[in-house]
Amino acid sequence: MPWSFSFTIEARDKLVQHFGASDLDSVLRNHLLELGNAVGFFEDLGDDRFRDVFGVVWDRSIDKDIGNVEKPQLEEPNNLAGCEFPDPEDDRFFADIPEKKEKQGDLFRGFSIV
Repeated sequence: MPWSFSFTIEARDKLVQHFGASDLDSVLRNHLLELGNAVGFFEDLGDDRFRDVFGVVWDRSIDKDIGNVEKPQLEEPNNLAGCEFPDPEDDRFFADIPEKKEKQGDLFRGFSIV
């Protein structure tokens, strides 16, 4: 049965300390090679605030992993006219794939684009 574990920032830090290894994949021997980025890409705005590729600003002062939406992008329901969506072919979504495949190529693969 294949397995793959991932953790919140706080839980990951505790496991790194417990095992004395920053590369938890080597310790846990996960069977899934996660390609892409499961949480997306963020611009650090400072003061525990981050902007995602959709323009949403997240406050991570309490929840360090996900955060809370500071302000909804759509204040009123609409037909999404004028909304700009990220380019799904943006190079940053694929940048680490060759390196990961070379390092851990013999695993089941999953690709995330967020």
